[in-house]
Amino acid sequence: MLDWKDIRQKASRVTRWLILGLPFILPAYVIRIMIGPVPTTFLELYLFSLLTLFTIAYGRSGWRRAGALIGAWRAPILFFVLVSFASVFWSPHVFAGLGLWRAYILEPLLLFFVLPIVLDTKTNIHLFLRNLYLTVIGISIWALWQFVTGTGIPHPWNVAITDGRRATGPFPFPNAVALFVVPIAALAAARFSKEKTWLAGLTVLASFGAILLAQSDGGLIALTVAVLFVLFLSDWGRKWAIAMILAGALIFLTQPSVRAPLVKEVTFQGWSGNVRLYIWRETWTMLQDRPLLGAGFGGYPTVFAAYHKATAIEIFQYPHNILFNFWSEMGILGVLAFLWLLVTWLWRASRTSRVTVMAVLLALCIHGLVDVPYFKNDLAIIFWLLIFLSMRLGIDAKKGRR
Repeated sequence: MLDWKDIRQKASRVTRWLILGLPFILPAYVIRIMIGPVPTTFLELYLFSLLTLFTIAYGRSGWRRAGALIGAWRAPILFFVLVSFASVFWSPHVFAGLGLWRAYILEPLLLFFVLPIVLDTKTNIHLFLRNLYLTVIGISIWALWQFVTGTGIPHPWNVAITDGRRATGPFPFPNAVALFVVPIAALAAARFSKEKTWLAGLTVLASFGAILLAQSDGGLIALTVAVLFVLFLSDWGRKWAIAMILAGALIFLTQPSVRAPLVKEVTFQGWSGNVRLYIWRETWTMLQDRPLLGAGFGGYPTVFAAYHKATAIEIFQYPHNILFNFWSEMGILGVLAFLWLLVTWLWRASRTSRVTVMAVLLALCIHGLVDVPYFKNDLAIIFWLLIFLSMRLGIDAKKGRR
């Protein structure tokens, strides 16, 4: 006879192991699988197993408790879900849009709901954070090995080092490395400023290395600003921040070999900058015709094609700007829904976690000016993980002071 209590206890333990192991599995979205006519990824199957075991372990009462714990997040999350789900149905590809909505909205939010139930102790939180740091360090080591050996780098980035080789890590393109490590490194920088743990510091240094190997200018600027912000607001780091800013300004003013390429990139005069300017101008034209609805979830490449005049440039999945990304996918209400989430995140941050939240938001928003920091399987999950971690670490710090 089955002992249901024993089954639930074992399911609870396995659920905890799966959540603690999740950081290492995040890049596994690149492993794509077909289950009948439905496309999925190894990461999605992992999440499905995790959520199924959570349901077995905690039952309906666990989900009710999870719903109750989100508190002030309930209204902005509901609005975000409703707007994003509705946008699927004005997409030119409803079935594909549903699949993307499942991966970018539904699954990350379900995970966000269960995290407070499973990671319910300070020990579990710090184990999870450690694994997140180790994942970033592992990706950085992978990128270094790739860059030195040239192994596993896809075309067109698999050129000689002297010709501009760019590491991609476990991902299909270089910017994915920076998109993954930057927000986590911003969190690590804020944690290091408070606790000076060596693993957090190593994570920041490894992230800078990975970004340089991937040659992501947006990622480098975003993380640099976030780290300087954290240092400037800490008593011990303020002198270091001022010294680095002054040293950087001196080098910029006195070294034309540094100043010229930097100005070229910041003013969008390089190839990458020009590409983005073309994309943004054409996307703006598209959005002027569809200001309320945008292109629909997953519909941007199809709808955008009619507005694309710079045919030398490929049509991307997203317009590479955080405002245009959400506007084109979810309409103007989607932009408002995302802004509501960000405001709630900052508003709900306790005094002990406000610097952490602001550092992460700075990194996300600055990087998001030129890239896509949310609409990808791993990045959507990381976004909600960082909300949970920053909130929970702030609560733990506040309790620790009492």
